[in-house]
Amino acid sequence: MKRVTLSPAAVRQYKRLPAAARSLLKKEMHERLALQDATEETRNRFRLRRVSRHADFELRVEPWRVFYRVQEERVVVELIGRKKGDVLVIEGKEFEL
Repeated sequence: MKRVTLSPAAVRQYKRLPAAARSLLKKEMHERLALQDATEETRNRFRLRRVSRHADFELRVEPWRVFYRVQEERVVVELIGRKKGDVLVIEGKEFEL
C-alpha cells in the first residue's frame, strides 16, 4: 500500500470542492492510488500523453481530475480540477497542463 499525500496546491483545491466531491475523491484516491498500483494504466488512470511539469499521471473520477506523481512508496497529488467539456478548470480558472 502506498501513502497518498497532497501538495499544498492540491490541499487548497480539495478544500474548495463541495462536500460530496471531497468524499468521493477521498474514497477513490484511497482505492485507486493507495491500494492499487498507481502506475498501472486503466481506462480512468493513465500516464499523461504529453510531458507536464505538474504531474505524470491522471486519475479520472466523474468530472473530477486528479493529477499525481509516484515517488517510491508515495503518491503525491499535485493538482485537482474539474473537466467541463474539453476545458480543465482548476481553482476557477481554465488550466493548461
